[in-house]
Amino acid sequence: MGNLEKYNFSDFLLSNYRKILEIAKENYSFTDYFNSKNVKEIILRHDIEFSIPIALRMAEIENELDISSTYFIQLHSEFYNPFELENFESIMKIISLGHSIGLHFDVHFWKIKDENELEKYLEIDKSTLEKYFGQEIKVFSFHNTNDLVLSFEKEKYAGMLNVYSRYFKEEVGYCTDSTGYWRYERLEVRIKEAKDNKLQILIHDGMWQDEVLPPRRRIFKIIDERAKYLKKFYDDTLKKFGAKNIDWEEIL
Repeated sequence: MGNLEKYNFSDFLLSNYRKILEIAKENYSFTDYFNSKNVKEIILRHDIEFSIPIALRMAEIENELDISSTYFIQLHSEFYNPFELENFESIMKIISLGHSIGLHFDVHFWKIKDENELEKYLEIDKSTLEKYFGQEIKVFSFHNTNDLVLSFEKEKYAGMLNVYSRYFKEEVGYCTDSTGYWRYERLEVRIKEAKDNKLQILIHDGMWQDEVLPPRRRIFKIIDERAKYLKKFYDDTLKKFGAKNIDWEEIL
């Protein structure tokens, strides 16, 4: 068996994402982190890691299916800047589609060593996100968990719900596509069996594409597309402001 079959590469198509959600709706209601109705429920969560454009496409699919989810935004990502105009407008569009935003918090950026530092820097990032997007940030997730990060198990820090708290670890089912393959169990199987009374699903934008690719190539595709976008942005900006765009033999 090759990696294509072993890791179910064909699952991670945007067209299949719609299919999975349609199956989920047959067995579950969708809720958020604050409005449980004590029925069979899914909390759908996105940690935006690589591509806000793909996150927006997923938000549009969910909106078409009358599903709301929570999109967790990084402030210190190496892959995107949420305050870049196009990304900022896309996040505002995600909000306008009826979704919520949360903070995807990077402990490693701040070199946090204990809970006091965690509270301090969560407050900084929370405040920044709220000021830019005009939304109260009520919930956060951790980026790149390790033993230290997973030891922060209180229900709330800095006034925000911690989705890695002991409650979510012990009382709520969990399924994720982290690093581009299903952890624990294939999501389609999990929702068809519907054994969980409450299930948290974690989705990572860049792991979903329009073509079948291994996880590494999915991310490289995003990087390459980003490079093309920046080259065009540079050329278009110089043209817009009437500046010379000088290459080896030509001036554009």
